[in-house]
Amino acid sequence: MAIDGVKIIDSDDGYDIYLTITERYKDGENVETILQDVLAQAENFCTDELYSEIYWTALAYSLWKIGFLNDEIREKALAIIKGGASQMWNKVFEKSQKSRQKALDKLALQLKSENPRPLKRAKITKQKTPYFEEGDVLSIQMQQGYGVCFVSAVDQTPRKLEYHLACTRLLQKEPPSMDDFLKSKIAGSKNGGFLRADRWFNHKDLKELLPHLKKIGKVKFAPFKLGELSPAKELEDFYNKITADPKVWGFRLIDTARFVEAVIEDTDKSVAR
Repeated sequence: MAIDGVKIIDSDDGYDIYLTITERYKDGENVETILQDVLAQAENFCTDELYSEIYWTALAYSLWKIGFLNDEIREKALAIIKGGASQMWNKVFEKSQKSRQKALDKLALQLKSENPRPLKRAKITKQKTPYFEEGDVLSIQMQQGYGVCFVSAVDQTPRKLEYHLACTRLLQKEPPSMDDFLKSKIAGSKNGGFLRADRWFNHKDLKELLPHLKKIGKVKFAPFKLGELSPAKELEDFYNKITADPKVWGFRLIDTARFVEAVIEDTDKSVAR
C-alpha cells in the first residue's frame, strides 16, 4: 500500500480508514456499526509494526474527527505514540522517523481532548429517483454518430447518486438495436477478467445528457469486475471512451456478449423475460 508522507492520514490505508468512517458517518450510519466493520479488518491492515501504527493512529484520529473517540482506542493510540514512531519510517523515506514523531506528538495532544469542531452529519433531503437502473442498455446520440452503453452500477447513498456507464466500441450512423449491442466489442483487460470501459457520472451532470440517451433494453450481467472508473460529465466523454486507442491505453477488445448472461428486455422487440 502506498505511503505518501508522514502525516496521520497520508497513505492508502490511512485514507481508506478515514473515508470509511467519515463518509459513512455523514451518511447517517450508526457509529458503532462503522467502528465494528473497521475493527474487523484490523488483521488485514496491521501486517507489521509500521502498518499497525498507521492503522491505530488513523482510526483514533478519524473517530476524534467525528467526535466519537472512545477511551479504549484513545489509549491504544496514545500507547503507540508513547512508544515512538517505528524505525521502519526511515526505510520508507530517508530520515523520516523524527518527522513522523512530530506528527504523532501533535495527534497525542488532539486525542487528549475532545474535538471542538467535530464533523457534522449532512442534512438528508428526499432521495432522488435514479434515471436508470443497473443493467439498462442505452443508446447514445452524439454529433459523431450513435454509440451504446450499459449501466454497470448505480451508486446511491443518502448524499449522492452516481451512475457507472460502460461504453462499447460501437459507433454508427443509425440508432443501435440490442442486436447491435450484443454484437459489439468492449474494452477489457488483456486476460479478459474485467472491463475498462466505464464512465462515471453524477446525477446532476447526467440530467443534462438525458436528451441524448435512450433506453433500448435491459440485461442481466455475467460476473465481471470493473477495472477502471473514469469520471465524466460531457457527451464528448462517451466518444473519447468509445474511440480510445487500445495500443495507447493498454487494453484488448472483447465481445460485449461475454458479459451478458441474459437479455431481460428488448425495447424494439418488446421482449421481457
